Amino acid sequence: MTTPLPRSLDPAQGELLASYLLRLAHQVGISPLDLAHRCGLTTGTVLSAQHLVRLADHHAEQIATLCRLDLAEVHALTLVEQAPSYAPLHPVYLGRHQSHTTMANDGRVFTAFSRYCPDCLADTADQPGGSIWPGSWRLPHTFLCPRHQRPLDWRCPQCQAPAFSNGYRTDGRWRPTQLTPAPRSRLHPARCRHRLGIGQVPACGYRLDQPSATGNAPTAAMAHTQQRLTEAARSVAGQDIGSLGRPTSPQRFLNDVRAVTLIICSTWPAAAETLRDVEHLDAVAAHADTRNRAATERAGPPEGGWLARSVDRPPGDPLRAAALMTLVVRILDAPDGQTALARSLSRLPSNGAAYRRLQRLTPTAHPA
Repeated sequence: MTTPLPRSLDPAQGELLASYLLRLAHQVGISPLDLAHRCGLTTGTVLSAQHLVRLADHHAEQIATLCRLDLAEVHALTLVEQAPSYAPLHPVYLGRHQSHTTMANDGRVFTAFSRYCPDCLADTADQPGGSIWPGSWRLPHTFLCPRHQRPLDWRCPQCQAPAFSNGYRTDGRWRPTQLTPAPRSRLHPARCRHRLGIGQVPACGYRLDQPSATGNAPTAAMAHTQQRLTEAARSVAGQDIGSLGRPTSPQRFLNDVRAVTLIICSTWPAAAETLRDVEHLDAVAAHADTRNRAATERAGPPEGGWLARSVDRPPGDPLRAAALMTLVVRILDAPDGQTALARSLSRLPSNGAAYRRLQRLTPTAHPA
């Protein structure tokens, strides 16, 4: 029988399960791993990130009892509740059935790290349990903080590891994603939890709620792009959204985004030759160049943003992601968007991996 904790916390609006567990563990003075054991989320030392996607009913019931919450509050801590129209979070995507574990370890579903706004972490640092990490920061297309009108950060300024990540090996491959990194560590939620080695090496511990200078304020086009992507991911069934001059579902619009991203990066600089007036094309060029290098040239820790594990995903660096997504949405919004796509598609080899991936996307996306 699960015994409720003597103290608990109310979840914050948009907070993800990982954030809630960190805050509650900090509040009651135990490790996140110990709290996860009590919640029934693990029997070992690994906290599976699958719980970020959906919670099984028995897990949700145990968390609700232990933490004195109702079931709706518990389920609201998952990504599938926070982004109901984000297609990669659906059990069936592109004709394939996905398990929660598969989604948690597929870099196309959500990031293996978390972007973050230092100002948001600072604003909530004195809340019960400490700073709040919203679920939206884990979605690949989230690159701006609308509240503070600034690009998000993504690396710890001290250890340079992607924030809230389990890190990556020396060959650039991710270590297995966890619900919370360094789950044995009792740290304020704003502190970097990346461990610089293996075994019992302590976490970095740097306060991520310190002021930082990510770059210039976002442009109007970037803000519009972020709003379009966020609204699409949060839309409910039955809503329509425009894409390439016609109404479509939010899920199909987001598949269009993925397909156009694939086309742009696989055929660069074809899109730049058609849309010369788009801002920050240099950032898109830098990402495309990094992604298209031979695998041997990308050996070692990831640089500048190739943390997305496939060419059809935004880069890890929020500024590069902002530039690329702004170009993608510009094409999908433009009356002549089909013309720009046709020019790029003519340069896509029909016998390559990118073309085969595009064929998987096109039954549920417009570009073809």
